[in-house]
Amino acid sequence: MERFYKMAQASNRRFPNGVEPYQMAARLLEECGEVASEINLWEDSGLKRQKHGEPKKENLAGELRQAMTELAKIAMYYGVEEELEASITASLERSEAEGLL
Repeated sequence: MERFYKMAQASNRRFPNGVEPYQMAARLLEECGEVASEINLWEDSGLKRQKHGEPKKENLAGELRQAMTELAKIAMYYGVEEELEASITASLERSEAEGLL
């Protein structure tokens, strides 16, 4: 998670005028739309491959990273980094206890 927070810090420094909650939420939604577009390409939905070519792992990974960075920026804005880490830990512990991992 620390690397996501570092990317979020860098993004905030690069674009200091876009660090308000609604701006971050709008960017998150925009990035999720780009993830959906990549999924459409991977699933060969419609004419996407004819227009954009074959899907590339690097493109999907990049879009996922951008969406996850926006989520990290929101966590940082509200100061819930520790709570997010605790929530992730608790979720993993529950999954292990249920034999899912």
